Amino acid sequence: MAEPLLSQRYIIEEKHEIEDITSNNLIQELMHNLPGYKNGFIRVKPSGFVFISETQIHLERIRKFEVRDDDIWICTFPKCGTTWTQELIWCLMNNFDFKTANSVNLDDRMVFFEYCTILDEVFDFSTDTIQQAADMPSPRIIKTHLPFQMLPDQIRTREKTPKIVHVYRNSRDVCVSHYHHWKILKGFSGGFDLWAKLFLEGLGGYYGPFWKHVESYYCSQYDNIFFVKYEDMKKDLRSTIVAASNFIGCNKLSVNEISQLEGHLSFTNFQNSPTLNKQHLVNLCDKVGCSNQNEGAVFVRKGIVGDWKNYFRHDMSENFRQKDEELSDVTGIVMEDV
Repeated sequence: MAEPLLSQRYIIEEKHEIEDITSNNLIQELMHNLPGYKNGFIRVKPSGFVFISETQIHLERIRKFEVRDDDIWICTFPKCGTTWTQELIWCLMNNFDFKTANSVNLDDRMVFFEYCTILDEVFDFSTDTIQQAADMPSPRIIKTHLPFQMLPDQIRTREKTPKIVHVYRNSRDVCVSHYHHWKILKGFSGGFDLWAKLFLEGLGGYYGPFWKHVESYYCSQYDNIFFVKYEDMKKDLRSTIVAASNFIGCNKLSVNEISQLEGHLSFTNFQNSPTLNKQHLVNLCDKVGCSNQNEGAVFVRKGIVGDWKNYFRHDMSENFRQKDEELSDVTGIVMEDV
């Protein structure tokens, strides 16, 4: 079996070390093709994850955040089915309150924990999302894209043991979806080939490398965690609903409740629902000039498995497959060529 990609995964370091990687040639290419993020990028050590420079001022607050045992943390790499999973968990935790789900934006029903730490000066965003999470009544549902090593200390030391829901997806489909995300919401103009190269090297925006991120949860030895595979949700949503319900301790679901939730979580509903499709965010990015979108661009794009085949050349696919195999050696995760 291969050595873990994250040799430091169990260490609770006294403080994060920061490496400025702005001068990296690939980072320079990334920045050249973005309208914002002019303050550069950093790598947080020893874990090795990439963020924008502005993130570093918030790292200590994230580490010291007060966790509660009855929290539910939805932890994913971006574009792995996060929004889908958020809505699933919210509906289960709120007794299938579809009236609220259809009238209040998901972003207003659930906090994105570190959102205020990943925005640069292009956005006029004053909400302190870390404090917003701290002020939420229990039980809280908190969304994050942070890797396991960068979650609050109380989780990593097991001082508190909230439930964690982790979602992952085929790396090549993630890359394609991530590419469109950065075009629509960040204004990336460099083309897919450059994005795939950046993604492969863990430099496609922030939170990378993807494979390290997935491994961070699978190798965390954290017991109170529910692993979800995006492709399994697409194949059998009903089974995922039941398994998630059992994990968070809901009452036994009726056949009617499951059927209603399946309908609510359908791709068609996600595309058409203004509380779920995040079109307000797409419009905001276009308004402030940080979008490289065609007219009619949407956040909820296709939601299919295997779209990567429309983008990847054979050599690119082989490079990703090698990374997938390295991850499989460590975790047992198999990313099929679906």
